[in-house]
Amino acid sequence: MLVLRLLPWVVVVCVAGALSYLRLLDLRLTPLRNGARLLIEQSVALTTSELSNLSRDALVLGQNPALTTAVSTDNLPATGTALLTFARASRPYARIAWIDETGRERSRIDNSDGMATLVDPARLRRMAPGPWLQSLSDLLPTEARFTPLDDRDGGIRLHAASPVYDGRGRQRGMVVLTLDLRRLLTQLQALDSAGVQPIQLIGPDGRLVAAGTPTPGLPFTDPGLWQLMQEQGRGRREGAEGMWHFQDFLPTEPGPGRLASTPWHFIAHVPAETVGQLRSTSAWQSGGASAVVLVLAVWAIGRRRQIERERERLLADLQSNHRALAAAKAEAEASLQRLQQLQTELVQAEKLASLGLLVAGVAHELNTPLGSAKVTASTMSRRLDDALRSAATDTLTPQQMRTVLNNQRAGLDIVDHSLGRAGQVIRLFKQLAVDRGAVERRVFALDDLLSDVQRLLAARQMAPDVALHIEPAPGLVLDSYPGPLGQVVENLVGNAQLHAFESDLGSPPPRACPAEIRVRSQIDPHSGCLEIAVIDNGRGIDANVLPRIFDPFFTTRRGRGGTGIGLHLCHHFCTQVLGGRVTVTTSPGQGSRFTVQIPLKAP
Repeated sequence: MLVLRLLPWVVVVCVAGALSYLRLLDLRLTPLRNGARLLIEQSVALTTSELSNLSRDALVLGQNPALTTAVSTDNLPATGTALLTFARASRPYARIAWIDETGRERSRIDNSDGMATLVDPARLRRMAPGPWLQSLSDLLPTEARFTPLDDRDGGIRLHAASPVYDGRGRQRGMVVLTLDLRRLLTQLQALDSAGVQPIQLIGPDGRLVAAGTPTPGLPFTDPGLWQLMQEQGRGRREGAEGMWHFQDFLPTEPGPGRLASTPWHFIAHVPAETVGQLRSTSAWQSGGASAVVLVLAVWAIGRRRQIERERERLLADLQSNHRALAAAKAEAEASLQRLQQLQTELVQAEKLASLGLLVAGVAHELNTPLGSAKVTASTMSRRLDDALRSAATDTLTPQQMRTVLNNQRAGLDIVDHSLGRAGQVIRLFKQLAVDRGAVERRVFALDDLLSDVQRLLAARQMAPDVALHIEPAPGLVLDSYPGPLGQVVENLVGNAQLHAFESDLGSPPPRACPAEIRVRSQIDPHSGCLEIAVIDNGRGIDANVLPRIFDPFFTTRRGRGGTGIGLHLCHHFCTQVLGGRVTVTTSPGQGSRFTVQIPLKAP
């Protein structure tokens, strides 16, 4: 049973191990491949620069005016001087020569240890028309051409030739610049890339270009690689002998056409030892990982079997506990129903408690004026009884009668004032109970409402020494409840008249500037709601009082006519009827600002 379960894992691990080996090997070989390609690119760039300079110098020398004038008159000293001047001004070429149209050296400059010298005419030679000289017989006027590589005398040289014409336009042979390639080969050998052998330059015949080191060509040592290089020109080969990267190179110069019939080749080689080490490392790592995965698979299969047995046991326990869970669920549902019922009762109790608090406040406010009226009425009744008894015994004098009548008049005034105060509390309580359904809603202009409020406040003359300024709000139209909104503005202004400009002793304090209240209206640019601000320059609101100013029946004028209903009524209308809010900001000694913010269209 275990073997059957393990067999798919073995197949998967083997396939994954092979793929991981290939991937690891590719990741390790990629830097070597990139390094080899980079070496070849650098070698091509370096060689191209050297040969371009050689070709350009040959063209420049062939068209040198001093040289052209000298060859026109067969002035050999002047020709030598022109060649020597050019040799000293240019790069250190191994040889610079003028060869006439018959193939004979007429003047030559040799360079030895960086010193350019003019060769004695006796040492000049008549060059036999060899293959490379014959290849230069058809040079164009503005052309430079490279000869095949010259490895005679233990060196490796490259010749560049350019034609020379006299003043009549007749060809008078050519100038030949000889470049010693040993410096270029040294620079190529200095190019370095980790794990890659130094670059190799292969000539057109397949032989390694190396000064003084005759080697058999690739056609004999590795004919397969040589054939691949001939077919592709650029590519790579990987095998048991390592990695070979190659690219052909065809020397060119600014003149028309190509100047070499067959290309050179650059080769970058990664040794077989380096590749073999990477393959061995990748194989060990992928094999080790596969072995670990296989061991983990065996452990996982055993663990899975153990888990299956444990799951079966837990499933049995789950089934046995299912009935207990169902019973617990039923009990929880019953508890939830009881909790919901209790919550409903608590909400109702909270409502009753709030109503009780409101009723208690009303009762407290009514108790003071009604108690005063009752005490006054009792006193009046007692004094009237005393006066009647005196009248029955004829002991009541006219003066006593006038005193009794005056006392009765004063008592009646007190009773009337107390009953009027009680009536005012009852009216405020009725206003507090107004809801949306009992208030008229209509479209109205804010300016009209503010004008009505200003006339009403002016008629009352609550604080004649306080200037009231209601700024107009032209064009503002609301679809709301004008009655509650007017009551809010009236209450806020009245509250400011009563509280903002009195001292703690109840009298207005001395002021440096006139007392004034301003009412401003505007549209909030962010919310689009209407803002009505009631601003005074009075004494401000105490910080201990501020959190409670909107509570019902809270007043700082207890015993002096304050009921604590006005600001609470403003808060009630703004939040419950008009669909907005009312806020307050204050600064001690600087005044207060009540801001009403409501939508233009009530909810």
